Amino acid sequence: MNRKTILYILLISVIFISLVIYNYISAQKSISETKPSPLGITFESYPESVVAGQNGTFVWDVNSSSDLATSKTTIYWDYNSSPSALTREDTPEAVGYSYHLEDYFKGIFKLPDNFNLSIKFNKIGKVYFRAYAKVGDNNLWSDEKTLEVVANTKNVIQ
Repeated sequence: MNRKTILYILLISVIFISLVIYNYISAQKSISETKPSPLGITFESYPESVVAGQNGTFVWDVNSSSDLATSKTTIYWDYNSSPSALTREDTPEAVGYSYHLEDYFKGIFKLPDNFNLSIKFNKIGKVYFRAYAKVGDNNLWSDEKTLEVVANTKNVIQ
């Protein structure tokens, strides 16, 4: 081999190694700047009162990174409060709300997303409720909210 060929091979090798080092440093910087999306669940909207026998519509958001999904999410409710702060380890069975709908209990639902349910309340009184989602090993709970189920006054004879 002559000098010119050796010089070209050496120059191409230096450029190749420089590009590899540059890409490695760029990738490491991107990895260190990537922050995981926090897991969370919040209400977007819910009724403050509902007439007995009519539906109330609940909309909630489950926030996470886009690579996660939930296998179940719903609204748990009861006529008795469960006001304690719930952790990600607290399962629905341990919390003690008596009622929920199973519309989003079977399947895989990509996240982040929002969900909605219409619930009919037949019993007059205060209802305590929370949004719930199972994401991986985490049980996500919203803060406890309340609504009032009121009598239908249109059918009352005076």
